[in-house]
Amino acid sequence: MSVLRFLLKSAAVGGAAAALLATGPVASAAPPPPPPDEDVLLVGTWTGHRERIASNDGYRQGRATLVVVEQRGRTFKGLMRWSTPEGEEQDELVGAFSPDARVMSGADEEGTYTFKLVGPTTLDYCYVEHGEGYRTTCARLERKD
Repeated sequence: MSVLRFLLKSAAVGGAAAALLATGPVASAAPPPPPPDEDVLLVGTWTGHRERIASNDGYRQGRATLVVVEQRGRTFKGLMRWSTPEGEEQDELVGAFSPDARVMSGADEEGTYTFKLVGPTTLDYCYVEHGEGYRTTCARLERKD
């Protein structure tokens, strides 16, 4: 429920800003403070459908699962698991997010992740690897626990 409070606060602030912009110039005001870090809790299992394309072996799709095992403030550790024709694979990853949780990123040994919390139980992510066999994948994940 705390993630929901965060998202509702963000929507309210965004709507108020749009209304102010529509009325014309206004005096500069400091943005509201970000929500407390404890409002964004990522620990748990998130799973969904992924689609991937790679330079060397083309298109694939399947299941992706992010397991966030530890969170300290705005940083976290976890595992990304995904299905392949040869079976399931996984990589350890680390991540962090900005105080307002609008910017979220992560990394593993080969590439980088971007994340976006789109609801209290929904997390979008994309992943990119550079170099030989470069690839990218994206998915919408739903919290399972």
